[in-house]
Amino acid sequence: GAPSSCRAVSCPRSWARARYLSAAMAHVAADTVEDSGDTLDTLFEISQLLETGLDQETLAILVALCEQGVNPEALAAVVKELRREAAALRVAVGELDAATDPPVFA
Repeated sequence: GAPSSCRAVSCPRSWARARYLSAAMAHVAADTVEDSGDTLDTLFEISQLLETGLDQETLAILVALCEQGVNPEALAAVVKELRREAAALRVAVGELDAATDPPVFA
C-alpha cells in the first residue's frame, strides 16, 4: 500500500495521476463523439441511397435508441406506423380543405 505520508486524498502524485486520467478519458470521449459523428454521417448516406426518407435527426434518434437496447424491428414498425398515420392525416386534412374551399367560377 501507499506510505502513510502519501494517502490517495493528500498525495500530489495521486492528484497528478487523477488529472492525467481525467484528461485521457476526456480525449477518448472526444474521439468517440467524433467517431460517432462519422458513423452517423455514413449511416445517413446509406439511408439516402436506400431512399428511407429519414432525416439526420430522426436517424440519430433511432440509432441512439438502438444503442440503448430498443429492438430495431420494433422501431422500424413504429416508424412505418407513424408514416401511415401521417399519410392518413394528410388525406383527411386535404379532404377537409376541399370541402371548405369556396367554389371557383370559370
